[in-house]
Amino acid sequence: MASGEKQIHVTVITPARAVFDADARALVAPAFDGELGVLPGHAAFLGLLGTGALRVTRADGKLDCFAVRGGFLQINENNATILTQEAARVDEMDPAKLDAELAEAKAQQALSDEEVAAKERKLAWIEARRKALAAVRAG
Repeated sequence: MASGEKQIHVTVITPARAVFDADARALVAPAFDGELGVLPGHAAFLGLLGTGALRVTRADGKLDCFAVRGGFLQINENNATILTQEAARVDEMDPAKLDAELAEAKAQQALSDEEVAAKERKLAWIEARRKALAAVRAG
């Protein structure tokens, strides 16, 4: 970015590790009820995240994608902090393993309400990782 252009600092943190920490031009986060785009200068904000793909366009234009599973997004003074239960970087994902995991999850029988809810959460997490992979491939 040219000097003087604003950036937003993005940090992605799970209970287990810091996943990402860099300056960015923009980010698109999976909000609880849709997607939320964030640019430098965004007003202070605290929001609930859903399960989905998090896309970060770095200051140099490179696109980083992650799958996140719930949590919170806080924006304050050009700092965006994502606190999430789980995050997976695209470079940590194996498409063949995701396909196998999806087939296994779809074949799994769910009889009780708890089993149905667990299966839906599992399928949503698989779909979030697949969307993150697709976003990187799309460029």
